[in-house]
Amino acid sequence: MAAILLTGLLLSGCTDPKQVKLPVDMAKWSEDQDLKEAVSKLTDSEKKLFVGYATRLAMASAFGGNKNFTDVTVNDALNSQQAWLYEKAAEQEKQRLLAEQVKQQQLEALQEMNGTLTASLVELKLNPKNYDRRQYSDYFTIRVAFKNNSAEALSGIKGTVILKDMFGEVIKRVRLSDDTQIDAGQNYIYDGTLKFNQFEASDTKLASSNTEKLQFEWEPDTYIFVSGKKQVMPQ
Repeated sequence: MAAILLTGLLLSGCTDPKQVKLPVDMAKWSEDQDLKEAVSKLTDSEKKLFVGYATRLAMASAFGGNKNFTDVTVNDALNSQQAWLYEKAAEQEKQRLLAEQVKQQQLEALQEMNGTLTASLVELKLNPKNYDRRQYSDYFTIRVAFKNNSAEALSGIKGTVILKDMFGEVIKRVRLSDDTQIDAGQNYIYDGTLKFNQFEASDTKLASSNTEKLQFEWEPDTYIFVSGKKQVMPQ
């Protein structure tokens, strides 16, 4: 009888912790002694997998996910978490490759569009309000020179004017679009106005900046040619 009892104890002590079943009710996992003992026998990497599995399912259950588990073992939990990690890593790799592809497309498009059109800042000036002219608030006037370097006429351009301080910090970004035809090899001066908001830090900084020290950049978006052809910056 003693030998039988000893054999039983030895067999129970050798039970594979991965074959322990999870309590059906997830809320009881933290109280289940068999589960606690099983998890304590796992390797550090396996413990990390189990904690990740439990955390993931706890978050899912908080938003209405499944809270009951039938015949699910610790090993099932480890395999499920490992498969989820593999799937997540594969999705992240797909996203990385897509980002690299788009970045390369943007670089190629930027090179092509910079070859098509050259832009430079001619003037930026803050104008005070003028009641005689029914101008009731201060405003900026901006002049930008464009040159069509291509062999085709442009019927419309769209992009972003980027104004930076002398240290290269962006002060203001301004969307600009114009449907004036720019013939091949010709220059065009865009004249526009910008609202001045005294409560906007970017506007007050721009107003107090030395325009001669401003850095100007043109970020192309879409160029439409008279022929109907387009050059578009990938988003």
